[in-house]
Amino acid sequence: MPEAATGTLVGNTIQLDAPINLPNETRVSVTVLPLTPARAEALPAWEATKARLREHPIHGGGKRFTRDELHERH
Repeated sequence: MPEAATGTLVGNTIQLDAPINLPNETRVSVTVLPLTPARAEALPAWEATKARLREHPIHGGGKRFTRDELHERH
């Protein structure tokens, strides 16, 4: 399962901010994107928002129209 992680580049090594639950010596694919200061500041808020949505998903809850109702012509 894909897992996003953040870290800091020190020399030629990336030190992750938190451990990743994978066995030792597991080969992985890595895409490196530098965090801009604005993005780095917004990251905790985005993670909190995603956690909130997982706990309390948003449901439309409105009327579900039939195909005929959607394509009704007046």
